[in-house]
Amino acid sequence: MVDITIVGLGVLNVDQITRETERVIRGSNEVLYVDTGVATRTYLEGLCPRATSLFETSYEEAAHRVNAYHHMAARVLDAAMDHPPVTFAMHGHPTVGVFAPFLIRDMAGLLDLEVRVLPGISAMDCLFAELMIDPCVAGMQMYEATDLLLRRRPLLPDVPALIWQIGCVETSLHTMHVSKPIRFERLRSHLLRFYPPEHEVVAAYATPHPLMPSTVYRFALRDICEQAHLLHPGFTLFIPSAVERPIEDRELLHLVDSVEHLRRITR
Repeated sequence: MVDITIVGLGVLNVDQITRETERVIRGSNEVLYVDTGVATRTYLEGLCPRATSLFETSYEEAAHRVNAYHHMAARVLDAAMDHPPVTFAMHGHPTVGVFAPFLIRDMAGLLDLEVRVLPGISAMDCLFAELMIDPCVAGMQMYEATDLLLRRRPLLPDVPALIWQIGCVETSLHTMHVSKPIRFERLRSHLLRFYPPEHEVVAAYATPHPLMPSTVYRFALRDICEQAHLLHPGFTLFIPSAVERPIEDRELLHLVDSVEHLRRITR
């Protein structure tokens, strides 16, 4: 028997919850969740008689976010030991931009608990739809904002980029305070090593409410500091390609439309 199922609730309130996730929650003795959507609690209580929000008890102003993740993991593991099966439900996708599910997986192995993970719609999926982006065309590079700076990761200007959690950049502490322009100066300096100052970037926040549109800001890269008061932790930065890489393998370019080549590489 699966003791803990970790699921994603999607981004758009309860409208993006999959049937697979619904079925698992219905079969659980408790669903513990991290989602602040206006209808989430009511919806989950309709599926499972015991629905417990972990958001309010996990986060504290100016406290390390990792402390919140450890608290969530401990609560889920306690529930699974006491009255399995349980579900741990998270906003978005359960393995994108989160840490608690990985803590649960690692500790569950020590406690001989079985864990499985079900997918959910992430902010990246919403952004691809909102901006009409096909990541197969020119590829996609993506980094978490603070990690990008800590490791001074190089960026390829011919490949579109996603920078996650720009509203949380430069701190591991949780806060609800509005950012100052100085917060983004180091990020701007790093990005300007690879892109021209006038290059247009997009800050996008996928709406969690079905009656509200997603928030999309477009501005020149050099002006990112002036957007500081708008960029809360839910925003992702999309950087389109600044240049196009030319095709170098001309032989392969000729072969991709060749029937003879297709027959040669297939049975």
